[in-house]
Amino acid sequence: MITNLNPIRPGWMRNAEDPVCGGGAPPLEKQAPRIGLALSGGGARGLAHVGVIEVLEEAGIPIAAIAGTSMGAYVGALYAAGCGPSDLESLAREIRDRRTLLRLLDPVFPPTTGLIRGMKIRRHLERTLGSRSFEELAKPLLVVAADLDSMAAHVFDSGPVGPAVHASAAIPGLCAPVHIDGRRFTDGGAVEPLPVGLLRERFALDHVIAVNVMPTTEDIRSCPKGMFSPPDTKSPRPGYWLRRLLRPFNLLAFGNVLDTFRRALMCAQLGLVEKECRSADVVVHPFFCESTWFDFENFDRYIRAGRAAAVTALPRILALLGRPTPNLETRHENPASPCPEVGLHTA
Repeated sequence: MITNLNPIRPGWMRNAEDPVCGGGAPPLEKQAPRIGLALSGGGARGLAHVGVIEVLEEAGIPIAAIAGTSMGAYVGALYAAGCGPSDLESLAREIRDRRTLLRLLDPVFPPTTGLIRGMKIRRHLERTLGSRSFEELAKPLLVVAADLDSMAAHVFDSGPVGPAVHASAAIPGLCAPVHIDGRRFTDGGAVEPLPVGLLRERFALDHVIAVNVMPTTEDIRSCPKGMFSPPDTKSPRPGYWLRRLLRPFNLLAFGNVLDTFRRALMCAQLGLVEKECRSADVVVHPFFCESTWFDFENFDRYIRAGRAAAVTALPRILALLGRPTPNLETRHENPASPCPEVGLHTA
């Protein structure tokens, strides 16, 4: 793991002897284990984080601190701000089709630094978060981005949350770098795609739950041909010929420059994720072969995958707390939470 050593936030590393609101905990009462939640990047696959959080909330799993990268930072920031599962799902449902997603894109012209700026997506996030700073969040949060000037990871833990998440989710090549305090930042997935070790370093935690929505090397080997390998030209999928016709103009098409760049980046990311998973107490892995990083309009599939993976991992999570496994329904309504009003904002 590569991180810069940003100062540790005072008051976030409490132990049983530290004072808390209301005069402190009873000295003889055993404190519940402090659990951290690490959320990986992964584009649209990161919508599965919502399903995982739903199950954790339903099971009453207390989360003491959150660290997120890219889409994990986006979902993690909303959760840390007090948005509950129902709020997170409502936000996911706003991207109801590809046209709605395109309305959130703001092209760069000429496209010398990237294809989009990402400011509309940031304003969409800030419609919910407002101008909240890290210090004002309900739960401690760390957001990881890549500092293009120092060539190292940068951990945001103070100041406005919106710009930090924007920086963490600025996909290299696709999004223009984000300028903050005279420095350029891009997607944290390039340096810290699953910040498990970071959580352990920054907070006095007993356990860390890692949610990895990226494919593993085993996933890639086991998925059908065409998911990660070259498209099958003998029995092409629907729309193949149209995609082939548009390929010279689509930089993200298989084999074109941005696809090659993305795959090269993933080669490094998968190794980093595997290393971080080994240091987590429980790894939740919501993944299915048909998932992609840009498939935001199929939010239901990802949320269901997150729920299913979290339910599977729940016995191990509850064992960390010494609690039995409850009966959880596949789906049910979540209680309202103190999250500000949400709504699509594209202006």
